[in-house]
Amino acid sequence: MWDRPNNAGDTAGLYTAPASFSFHEEAVGQLASDVGAYERRAALIAWRYAAAALVLGVAVLRRVVDNKPPLTVTGVEELCQEPTLGQLHEALSAPVADLVPARPIHSAIPGEREATARRWATVRDAVDDVMNLVQELAADEDADHPRTKDEAATCLLTRHSPPPTDPTYDGILEPLFHLAEEVPYDIHRTIKQA
Repeated sequence: MWDRPNNAGDTAGLYTAPASFSFHEEAVGQLASDVGAYERRAALIAWRYAAAALVLGVAVLRRVVDNKPPLTVTGVEELCQEPTLGQLHEALSAPVADLVPARPIHSAIPGEREATARRWATVRDAVDDVMNLVQELAADEDADHPRTKDEAATCLLTRHSPPPTDPTYDGILEPLFHLAEEVPYDIHRTIKQA
């Protein structure tokens, strides 16, 4: 969303460059700034809920596969909060491709398990990159925390993606959404074939 008003601001700057009045350029620039802030806020909200949905889904899937009792209400409430980057990384490390039963032969997708494992590994590696980026941002801003990878794993992305920097969730939010949306279907398939 931010690209269009930002490009419009550049274009307005070209038209008003020789003139002494730059109201149009200023208006479009303010709009671009507000759109950028809105887009960032919406993405961070989406991140919080998608990450929580994935962590909760993996916890439920593991309980179903291991034939454990359901989570308590308190346990669900805790898992519905934004997970730390380390918790998300751990959930993405679950061998989901091996936990979910294979599809019936008549509807099997060739290489499905390998493709699933690759997608999960790709997003897990991207979360690892985000932890490195959070650590680098702290060093650039001369912040006390996080200085180590372990400290970065304890961070919430929504609190460690400062507005003046490029969003740390770029490139990972969409695949995270897809995995979070798939987990309930994996749980259903596991229960159905149990």
